[in-house]
Amino acid sequence: MTDRIKLILFSLLLFAGIVFTYSNHWHNDFHFDDSHAVQNNIYIQSLKNIPLFFQDVSTFSSLPRNASYRPIVSTTLAVDYYMGKGLNPVYFHLSTFIFFLLQGVLMFFFFLKMLDAVSSNTSNKFISMFAVALYMLHPTMAETINYIIARSDSLSTMFVVMGFVVYQYSETARKFYLYLIPILIGSLAKPTAIMFAPMIMVYHILFDQKKSLFDFAKMKWKNLFLIALPSLLLALGIYFYIKHKEVSWVSGGYSFFRYFITQPFIFVHYVSQFFLPTKLSADTDWGTFEAITEPKALIGFIFLAGLIFAVFYLSKFQKWRPVSFGIAFFLLALVPTTLVPLAEVMNDHRVFYPYVGLVIALVWALYLLLEDYLKQVATPVLTAALVLLLCGYAYGTHQRNKVWLSEETLWKDVSVKSPKNGRGLMNYGLVFMGRGSYDTADYYFTRALEYCPRYSLLHVNLAVLKNAMGDKVSAENYFKNGITFSTGEAGNYYFYARFLKDNGRKDEAIDNLYKCLRIVDARMDARYMLIPLLYQQKRLEELKTVCTRTLELVPGDATASTYLQMANSGKSQLQIEAEASVNYKTPEQFLNLSLMYYNAADYEGCIAAAQKAIALKSDYAEAYNNICSAYNSLNKFAEGAKACEAALRIKPGYALAQGNLNWAKSNLLK
Repeated sequence: MTDRIKLILFSLLLFAGIVFTYSNHWHNDFHFDDSHAVQNNIYIQSLKNIPLFFQDVSTFSSLPRNASYRPIVSTTLAVDYYMGKGLNPVYFHLSTFIFFLLQGVLMFFFFLKMLDAVSSNTSNKFISMFAVALYMLHPTMAETINYIIARSDSLSTMFVVMGFVVYQYSETARKFYLYLIPILIGSLAKPTAIMFAPMIMVYHILFDQKKSLFDFAKMKWKNLFLIALPSLLLALGIYFYIKHKEVSWVSGGYSFFRYFITQPFIFVHYVSQFFLPTKLSADTDWGTFEAITEPKALIGFIFLAGLIFAVFYLSKFQKWRPVSFGIAFFLLALVPTTLVPLAEVMNDHRVFYPYVGLVIALVWALYLLLEDYLKQVATPVLTAALVLLLCGYAYGTHQRNKVWLSEETLWKDVSVKSPKNGRGLMNYGLVFMGRGSYDTADYYFTRALEYCPRYSLLHVNLAVLKNAMGDKVSAENYFKNGITFSTGEAGNYYFYARFLKDNGRKDEAIDNLYKCLRIVDARMDARYMLIPLLYQQKRLEELKTVCTRTLELVPGDATASTYLQMANSGKSQLQIEAEASVNYKTPEQFLNLSLMYYNAADYEGCIAAAQKAIALKSDYAEAYNNICSAYNSLNKFAEGAKACEAALRIKPGYALAQGNLNWAKSNLLK
């Protein structure tokens, strides 16, 4: 078998292996920041908004402080929404997976060019392919591939690798700087792509000039300048442009010093996770160090110094330059999350980008160290060992996909691996609150409160829980705490408004809904609550304004259109529908009208509308059931029983009709 056939076979097996490894992730749910960037983001619901993504940063998220400028990400999400006809996770995962596979192909050519530049070894193609396989099947990659909004990491990384490949393989692209086009696109997915600028400088010195990073006197500075200047200008231009756009974005971190001195030890964790990825967590409970003299902080800085020394020292040796560059790539890719104090001191999905450099550095280093020994090992034995290693990583990834299946599986894993993470405990508690297990939810919320006593969203969730448990006094206190502790959280006002509405305090509810919309104008659930409240309170001029703005956000919105018509005419929805019924042509229209009459306590009107539905469709069980319900409400139980019996003859086992029939018969016996 020729090397070409072997490589093709390896490629096909790897493709099949990756597809099988991720075969259980297609229906995994939306999680975490997906809620505001995908699920509650009305802008991705129309392809017509694509130009707006590049103009208005607020279209990225329904939360102003999370409004990052990532128009390429929003564009792909809009396409997914369109293709899936809604929030179908399969289409969102499919897009991410396709980008992931394309990145793998690009990485192969990227690695191969580096290895060929320092060694004429015929095994370079297989070494490059193995490095790609190790990366693609690594369990840590599952943290990005399963997390839909983390597509920003995968897209920007893919375009960075593409930039290198275009630079490596096209003289025309180098001459006219066409390799910067993918970097520009990648930066519009996530600005971390601008780290390409220092990366390409290191690459140029090591592989184009074939110099050590110590050889300052021998470097061709003019050539380096011609490479560096356009890349740096692009990087600076993108950085300041995005900075100008992201006026409301908040990093979430507090102390830059404490965050910064913690990061080198995070590097230790990231490297150790590459070898033994057993501590992956979607939301860790790691905190920052108090002082640089702490043992772990010192270990981190010693480790960082060692990596930097390795970059420079290994650059002296031609064969070791891919290792030198790989480590440099790893470190440079981590610069953005090291210098910007984020809310989470570390996240496992952040290594998606840096691991591109780390994987080639480690694979090539091990090859050079074991080169002589490997020549003595039988090919079948070596192949079996490498396949076993890849299968182990693939199994870990397959298992990690299961963790991302649902909110329950994800946050259960977080609560076990990160037991001091208040946010994780709260989210796991939400699972139990959603299923009505209030005592268990209260247990997790209370634990979360120990670690995050001023976490506004936690207080709001406690308020919702206490209200569900019947403790309205505690609920209101928690709502007020949530609003006091928040920094412009629209959702806090929304949930408090819902509480006020349910307790008959409609004007207060309206005031809080206005506060919510002043923070997030495009929050549709708040608008859908506010619109009927304004109508009920006869605040018709305000209703017209709110409905008009809603229709600007979502043209053709049925709720806003209906209530705007009601506000302009002064008529109720029932009156409008009753007038429109002269043009009804389907039984379903009359059935809906009968339900509206029933809800308005106009039972004679309900019966009349349902009879018109039956005139168009004689076997309409639902219409007979509506007649039964109306007669029961009029205390005409004999007529009600007859209507329900007719419904059950048409649709045996119709539970609603059976319940109404039982009610009618029980009253006939009195």
